Amino acid sequence: MHEQILFRVAWLGLFGALAAMLVGHTGGTELNPVANQISTYAAQAPRHAWITVGILLPCLALVCIGMLASKHKLLGGGWLAHLVPQLAGAATSGLLMLAVFQEAIPDMAMLRHASVDDIIQESFHNAGLMIFFYSTLALVILGGGLTAFHRAGRKSRLMGVAVVLLGLAAQPLVLMPWPHLLGVTGETYGLQQRASLFSLWLGAALVLLAARPPREVFGRQ
Repeated sequence: MHEQILFRVAWLGLFGALAAMLVGHTGGTELNPVANQISTYAAQAPRHAWITVGILLPCLALVCIGMLASKHKLLGGGWLAHLVPQLAGAATSGLLMLAVFQEAIPDMAMLRHASVDDIIQESFHNAGLMIFFYSTLALVILGGGLTAFHRAGRKSRLMGVAVVLLGLAAQPLVLMPWPHLLGVTGETYGLQQRASLFSLWLGAALVLLAARPPREVFGRQ
């Protein structure tokens, strides 16, 4: 019973975050999701509170994934599985830092005129972003690898391999200007960041889907 509750709360956190992000990007604003990153929306968008909710809700999913891995051994009982709750905790800490220390300096041009307080806040914000991103990236890759090697069934193994590939894709998606290959011109970092984070979101969702107990289908006992 507790296991099913953790699964449902994890799904609530994942899909609730996606819905909150979509709402936060609506409303009249001069911001552009192709150019501006999510942190800028969280600080400046008319519905910025929804963006903050979308940052906080994944904490539920991460905590539940950590508990499922440590207590219910859904990713196996090997020593690598014990790293999952630690990575989930680090990623949660990064998200909490992002929610508390919002973006204060959107671009480098403003850095020259920023106050000491703004520089400190931006430093904590950037630290939270790095902690969250790389902890989640490692968590997704590890979760996919454990799913591929420790779950029974061809479908689960293939899903594990897909998760690993999604995790590996997150870094190049955020760093490489791939939108230009699709004909998108101008600044595209916002689109790159969203594609990268969505790959991690999808990887976490596939880990939950592959690791769910057989009876955990639409709430059946």
